[in-house]
Amino acid sequence: MTPREILKRGLALGKVPPRLHGKTQHKTLQARISEDILLRRERSSFFRTKPGVFFLREFITDTSIPEKYRVPIIARRRQRELAVRQALAFDAQTVEGLCASTCSVSAQQILGLLQAHQFHYARSTKDARSDDVLVWAFMLVLRDNAVLTYRHGRYREDRDSFLRKRSLGFFSPVVQDDLSLFDQNDHGIVASGLRALNVDLNLNAEYELADSARLDSFVCTCEEKGTRNLLAVVYFDCPKWFEPLTRRLAINDLRWHDLSTPVNYTEDFDPWSQLVLDHAQRTVGKVQPSDEAPCKAIY
Repeated sequence: MTPREILKRGLALGKVPPRLHGKTQHKTLQARISEDILLRRERSSFFRTKPGVFFLREFITDTSIPEKYRVPIIARRRQRELAVRQALAFDAQTVEGLCASTCSVSAQQILGLLQAHQFHYARSTKDARSDDVLVWAFMLVLRDNAVLTYRHGRYREDRDSFLRKRSLGFFSPVVQDDLSLFDQNDHGIVASGLRALNVDLNLNAEYELADSARLDSFVCTCEEKGTRNLLAVVYFDCPKWFEPLTRRLAINDLRWHDLSTPVNYTEDFDPWSQLVLDHAQRTVGKVQPSDEAPCKAIY
């Protein structure tokens, strides 16, 4: 069935809460099923019989069902789309005082604003208002004192100031769908970052590895035209069995960088990574801090 048909049947049978009835809920359901297939593959309860049509894997060997419903198709892997709707945001004046003197803001301060409901959801990351400060999960994959870095390709980033630059983090906007019953404390920030890791590094273990991720702090950025973002710096302790040193799509040149060693050529990193790098070297690499300066504009 299509996601629209699944929701219609579920509502009729009382399996789906009435509050989920809406114009776009079927799109959310399709995205979640597609993500489950991508991450879990043959372990997923679903497979596609044709684009946008799903079937239950438990019946794949049931010969009483016509064969055309039991033959999976392999969908072409899509780019991870960053311009998503309902992006978590603050009004600029709400966080202006926190970001005025330094780039780094404690997690407790931002989480306090979230718990006080001093946030809203922007229409999308591309159509945000000039006074919207968007929140992004910025995941650092760590192993001891080293952080996994990679070089941006077209799949991952098309901004000129980021393209072909090296990045410390795997980042994704935090959106309304990231907030679930189990993610109330951090408003779905860590869950958003883990999903980004799953897609970009093919970890296939979002829920099993949730305990390995911890929200450390927030870093303020000042972009072109004065717009701002808040990067939620999340440290993810890479499992010993995982060695992500192969080329995946356009995430190129994966390598470990020792955070206890100062970087001689910071311009090789993308603008966000340059801001996070100093903080990561102090907190993970134990490098002696330099005097913290207000956030500089990045382009």
